[in-house]
Order: sequence, then C-alpha cells, then structure tokens
Amino acid sequence: MMRRFDVVGVGYTALDYLAVVPRFPEENRKLEIEEFVVQGGGPTATAVVTAHRLGLDAAFIGKIGDDDFGGRMLAELEGEGIDVSRVVIERGGRSQYAFIMVDRSTAARTILWTRGSLRPFEGDEVDCSLVAAARGLLIDSLEPFAAFAAARAAREAGIPVVIDAGTLRDGVRELLPLCDYIVASELFAEQISDGGSYEKALERIIGHGPRAAVVTLGERGCVALTRSGLVEVPGFEVDAVDTTGAGDVFHGAFMFGLLQGWDIERICLFSNAAAALKCRRLGGRVGIPDLTETLNFLGKAVPGKEF
Repeated sequence: MMRRFDVVGVGYTALDYLAVVPRFPEENRKLEIEEFVVQGGGPTATAVVTAHRLGLDAAFIGKIGDDDFGGRMLAELEGEGIDVSRVVIERGGRSQYAFIMVDRSTAARTILWTRGSLRPFEGDEVDCSLVAAARGLLIDSLEPFAAFAAARAAREAGIPVVIDAGTLRDGVRELLPLCDYIVASELFAEQISDGGSYEKALERIIGHGPRAAVVTLGERGCVALTRSGLVEVPGFEVDAVDTTGAGDVFHGAFMFGLLQGWDIERICLFSNAAAALKCRRLGGRVGIPDLTETLNFLGKAVPGKEF
C-alpha cells in the first residue's frame, strides 16, 4: 500500500556553499571569509524540510545527478526525515549548487547558482500518484514542467497547491491557474506588475484564480489579497545573521498553517515568524524552527493571539 503524506514537494533542490564576509567586496578586492558552511538548499526542498520540522509528514520529488553533490542533498533530506524515494537521479549528471556570499553587517546575501548539467525535470518523471494521495502540494517556479504535471494531478484530486513564485520565467504563467495559493517574491511582483505597486501585482496574481495571492516583503512582513480584501501582516525583528532561505521557510510554514485550517492572516503571521527565526542562523536550513519554538516566539511577540 502506498504511503500517504501530509505534504509533497515537487521542485528544485541544490547544495549551498555559504561564506560570511564583513561586507560585500568592491571590484578587484579580496576579503577573508569569517564563517563557512555547506548545506542543502533550494526553494521546494527547504520548504518541505520546514513543513516537516513543524510537524507534517513530508516527501520531496526533484531531480539530481549521481554525483557527490546529489548524494549529499539526498542524505541531508533523509536525515531530516523527508521521503526521497521518488527523486529522479540522472546518470552522469552534474547536480545543482550555489555559492552564497553573506554580508555580516546587514545579513543580506548574494547568490551565484547553476543547474549543473541536468536535463529539464519533465512532467512524466513525476510520480503523480504520490502527489494525488497527499493533503497538500508545494511547488516552485524553477521546475515549471514538473510543477505543471504535479499541480494538474493535485487539482484533479482536490488537493491545495501552494507555489513559490520566485521569478516570472518561461512556463510559469501557464502554471498559475492550477495554483490555489500563489506566494510571490518582491521580484515576481515587480515583474508581473511591470514595475507597479504590490497592490497592482496582487490584483494581477489574483486574476489567475487562486484563493489567495501573497507577496512576501522580507523584514517588512507580507501582504495578501483574497476575495474578502487586502491583508497586511507585519514582520518580526530578530538578530539576523543570514536571510538565505527565509522565503522558502515562509512557504513551508504557509502550508503548515493552511493544513491546520487557519485563516490567511493567521497563516501569514505564523509564516513571518518562522521565516524570521530562520534568519538567526547561517544557511537556509540550520535555523528552521520547530513548532514549539515558533509558537513560543509568537506568544511573546503577539500576546493575546491564539494559535
């Protein structure tokens, strides 16, 4: 009998090399690295890890090469308790990885990344039966072909789809009508609104038919639009070390809140808190909080608000 999961993620994974420097360097200058780590990353993969740490049973479906990078990515996901039995491994493929420079003074980061040599992750490589048996689907805009097949299977099965809309790249517009919750970055909002306000971006996004459109705004929180109107949800102040993966964590926490049956404001508040807590540690995953830590933080930050 096939195992059923609370959430299945279909999308991108990578290996991140992160270096902390005192400040971003000028051209033709050298800086000594203050801290260095290597850990798994990628939008959907990190979102799935977040959902699992918060208490959901989770599986990830992505594509990697059969190299050391791919092996380490799988080992990290398995170590987190994520089912990776449907991950596609391309023989002779060079896996995805990224170099990330983190500014110690601001916690901002600059990312250089590559897909390696892998062929596109196609829809017929996705185990859609696993998707159709889940309670929720997480996808990203980096793997649009695989995401489209998974989202269509989820839509046919009546399963909510949450997309991490990071960049308005080819294939994403066709994907949006299959998504129930479109959670977009500021970059995506700027692209889809032709440089307009986030209100304009939300209106264009909601025009694709989701139950809710959300734009994340970093430390400023997020804004959401539903058929009931606009909701602005503030962010939280923490001693930030690195913002890498904060948006990915937001998406995983968003799915957790969605599957609890919470309203959109409550989901966004919870997701803002989880994303903020992550920023206290270097890298996209080490600082991901569990449910108890997130709820305790919210209890102090927003007294009187029940979760």
